Amino acid sequence: MTSDIIALVRNEPDIPTVVEGMIAFGEALRMVEAGPGARHLYDPEGRLLVSIEAPELVRVPGEVERLLGTQPADGVRLPAWWVEVRAAAGMPEARRIARRFAQDIVHWQGGMVWPAEETR
Repeated sequence: MTSDIIALVRNEPDIPTVVEGMIAFGEALRMVEAGPGARHLYDPEGRLLVSIEAPELVRVPGEVERLLGTQPADGVRLPAWWVEVRAAAGMPEARRIARRFAQDIVHWQGGMVWPAEETR
């Protein structure tokens, strides 16, 4: 099963720039477009590690709470950009890369990562 992480950010995210920053800081990744606004991240052996979906703008009050529950949404002001990040199943490195991407984009854009901590 894949491991899903959500990044909710204040401003429209620039996914390629964040991934390029990860690569510049030592992550051995190759980024490939996977449709309008979506990206796939591959390891040096060509295995798919992470899928990053095209960001979606959330404007409807209560939508974040409906999807994630009330507690995670307490710190999110609308409008917010919803970015789904999926780590490939059975690959611990994929989960680490997915979480790092979500944390990096929130670091630069402001917002939150859900779930807040790694769950296994």
